[in-house]
Formats: sequence, structure tokens, C-alpha cells
Amino acid sequence: MGFRITTNMMMNTYRFNLGNSTKKFSDSALKVQTGRKFHSAAEDPAAAAQAWRVRRAMINNDSYLKNTKDTYSRLSMAWTAVDTARNKMSLGGIEAAIRGENSATASGRQPLGQEMKDLGESIIQTINGAKYGEHFVFSGADGLNAPFTWSEDMKTLYYRGVNVNAGTVGRPLNSPEPTGWEKNSYGIPEPTAEQLENATEDEKAWAAYYKDQTDLKKLEKMSKETTYVDLGMGMKENEDGEVIKGTAFDTSLPGINILGYGMDEDGDPKNVVMIMKKIGDLLSRCDAESGEWENGSADQETADRLLRKLQDAVSELSNQHTSIDTKGKFLKSNQTRLEDQADVLQEERYNIEHVDEADAISEFLYNYTVYNAALKIGTQLLSESLIDYMR
Repeated sequence: MGFRITTNMMMNTYRFNLGNSTKKFSDSALKVQTGRKFHSAAEDPAAAAQAWRVRRAMINNDSYLKNTKDTYSRLSMAWTAVDTARNKMSLGGIEAAIRGENSATASGRQPLGQEMKDLGESIIQTINGAKYGEHFVFSGADGLNAPFTWSEDMKTLYYRGVNVNAGTVGRPLNSPEPTGWEKNSYGIPEPTAEQLENATEDEKAWAAYYKDQTDLKKLEKMSKETTYVDLGMGMKENEDGEVIKGTAFDTSLPGINILGYGMDEDGDPKNVVMIMKKIGDLLSRCDAESGEWENGSADQETADRLLRKLQDAVSELSNQHTSIDTKGKFLKSNQTRLEDQADVLQEERYNIEHVDEADAISEFLYNYTVYNAALKIGTQLLSESLIDYMR
């Protein structure tokens, strides 16, 4: 007994095969258009997983590269500001005025004193003017506020609200330490407002000393502030949640590390601007015509001592300038490394995802031929019989 193949059966088989040919033709056409080997993870799970890892590395690398460029721009502004401040400090004229006799050179001491004070103020303006976007470069961890401010009489310099000359107040020697005062976060006694209001003169002297010591601790803490950014060096944290040095880049540039803070054993400021202010005050008090010192040799000795310290402070400023320059060179080398790495990752991604163009075109032409042949067969061989029509 024979088995009759109806036209309807042939149509179903034809439609199924035509669908396969159409899909293969469409897929091969898409490969030629996009140049990709696959368009979903289901097509090639192994290659898709590998491509995902490479693309993730590319995204991270792009982020590191952007951070590097932003940090370099920020550091460039810092370098320019410190370089400008350093170039303003020409000590030749100052040295001649201080160490000169009562001559034409000495007669210029008084105007030079005012110039010294003005120069110190201009250096602060230069440091404060270093901004990257809305952030102050030399404000350490607090980039939204200007690092340095002056008191109304322009005699006291503050770094983020703290006197840079902290450490001036001496420890009271003729009275016992107050009791009952709670210690602050720095371990230093600090009276409440009520305790300070009812304090004796000796206790107020201790309160002034404690506040001065607290300010010094604040400056020390701010000088060690860090702001780390991930530049692709394997940023990691230790068990205490602190970033491990060497795995990230510290972008913090506290201004007091650039200009100095505190007082030395002679009671002189360590801040380069305050040293200039103090020298300026001594020079301004000299006689306008003869240039004689107000207090004679005592003032001259003091000015000479401050000049040596100013020279040391300027030398330290140059060291800070060199340090910033070294960091900038590292950032440029890191940028080059990341750019080379981006090229390698791009090539790896291309090898995983992209097809050989010759193979893709050959496959497309083959599937196109098969598809056209299927259409031609459908028009020539498939026709409904009378029985199929009557059904």
C-alpha cells in the first residue's frame, strides 16, 4: 500500500526549510553589516563570557585613564601656582637691604618692608587662585573652601580657619593645670563655655595654651590628609579599611605643606609668608632716610636670622615644587601605560568578536544563493491539487 504525499505536507516541509534558509541568510547578512561573530550570548557562550571580561577591563581602563588625565590637570595647576610663588621670592634685594650699612641700599629698607608684606599677600592669592573646576587645589580634603584666609587686620593667616602660627602660646609655669575639664578628640583639655566664663586668670591662661596646642594638632592632622584616586594600580584596603599606599594615587595637596606652619624653637614662624610678613614689619620700622633700624643691632640680628630661615623656607618651597613635578611625570607615564593597555584590550576584543570579512562575505553569498533557490523552487513546484483545494 502506497503513501500519498499531499501538497499540504510538501508546503509545511517547504515552509520549515525556507524559514531555516531565511534565518541563515539574515544572520549572515547581519554578520557582514556589523562585522561581529555573534549578537547574543546564546550563540557562543564561551566567546561571550570572554568578551564580557575584556569589555569590563576596557571600561575600567577608560575610567583609570580619565582619572589620570584629570589628576594631571589638577597637578599642573598646582605646579604653576608653586612655580609662580617661588619666582616671586627673589632674595637678592632683601639680603642687600638687611645686611647693608646706612647707605643708599639701607635707605630702601622701609619701602622694601611694605613690598615684602604685599608680596606675601600676593603669594596667598596665587595659592588660593589654583582651582580645578570649583575645587581649590591646595585645600587638602576640603576642596570647596579657600585654603588660606587673613584676619581683618591682615596680621594673622589662617589655614581652613586655624592660625598657621599655632604653637606660639607658652605653657603656664606658675600655676597648676585646671581640673574637671573634659579632653577633646586630640586628648587636650578643653573648657566648656560656662567653665571658661567662670575661669580665673590662671585658668584662662591654661585655656589659651590648650587652644593653641589643639590648633597645632589640627594643622598636623590636616597636613597628613589624603585623597586617593584609583589609577589602575590595583587599589586595595587593609583590614582597617585604609587604602594601602602604592595601590592608589594621593591627590591631596594641603597648602600648609607647601608654605609651612607652626613655630620654631626661636619663636619664629615656619610659614614662608609669615616670615616675609615679620621681615616686612622690621624693615617698615626703619628710618625712612638713613635706613637705621628702630632697635639698632637687635633688629638687624633678628632680620638676619629671619632671612636665613626665609632662605630655608624658599628652599623647601622649591623641594615641594620638585615633588609636584615628579608626580606629574609619573602621571604622564601612567597615562602612556593606560593608552597602550587600551590598544591591547581593543585588539583582543576585536579578535574575539569580529569575523574575518572574507569568510563572512563568502558565507553570506552562499546563504543568499540557497535562499533564492528555495524561493524559486517554491514558485515552480508547489501548486495545490483539486483535492487540496476541495478540502
